[in-house]
Amino acid sequence: MSTLVELSNTVHKDLKLRESCLAEFAASQQLMRLRVPEVGKAATNFPLFFSRNQQDGSWVLSALGSFEPMQNVFVEQGRWNAIYQPVSLQTYPFYLMQSPKLENSYTIGILETSEAFSKDSGEAIFDSAGRASMHLSKAKNLLEASIKQDIDTYRFMKETESLGLIKPIDLQLVFEDGNTQNIAGLCTIDEDKLQSLTAEKMSALNDSGYLIAIHAMLLSIYQLNLLLRKHNKRNTHNKITQLKIEVAKDRVAS
Repeated sequence: MSTLVELSNTVHKDLKLRESCLAEFAASQQLMRLRVPEVGKAATNFPLFFSRNQQDGSWVLSALGSFEPMQNVFVEQGRWNAIYQPVSLQTYPFYLMQSPKLENSYTIGILETSEAFSKDSGEAIFDSAGRASMHLSKAKNLLEASIKQDIDTYRFMKETESLGLIKPIDLQLVFEDGNTQNIAGLCTIDEDKLQSLTAEKMSALNDSGYLIAIHAMLLSIYQLNLLLRKHNKRNTHNKITQLKIEVAKDRVAS
């Protein structure tokens, strides 16, 4: 398994970003990780859900990019085709990592074996003086800002969980040929439980700024219709004729 290494303008001075790497990465992201400050903008394009991190079981906030694994219908003909692009895509292929030199400090890391990089062609990560490229500078700024945003997102998800607002659902798809597909593992906001909260708890959610994100997540469910249209435009041979959202009775949110 590849591990992150600290990006260096000396060790990695010859690395370049392959021209198509960003689109290729985005095209493979069925679930695009989000942070809570992004929810309002992301809800204008994508259906938003909670899911569990398969590695540690923690909650993850994501935008759904496709009904099919390893696909994203918002990448068309090698180009991103949506008004908003999640930060997790904008910062690729750079990541935040703990500094190997300074305790309690962060730095920019890369996977040296990533296919995003080349030594032959593409945009140079550093110029001849060792200065960061425009893409690297932008990614660095976004990643540094994400430290606080990750904390905010963790608190948001813990608060919604503690209030019992996370509802497991299944997406049930029916195709023209009669076959069905079930997408499990997604959770949304439980609107009934939200409406039953006391005025005091609703006020606390509003004061924290979480209430706006909660309502945006609820409204984002309607973007499933956009996802369906994009899927059918790409898969004309076997279109989805019906989409149902069912409460997942065999799963619990906690």
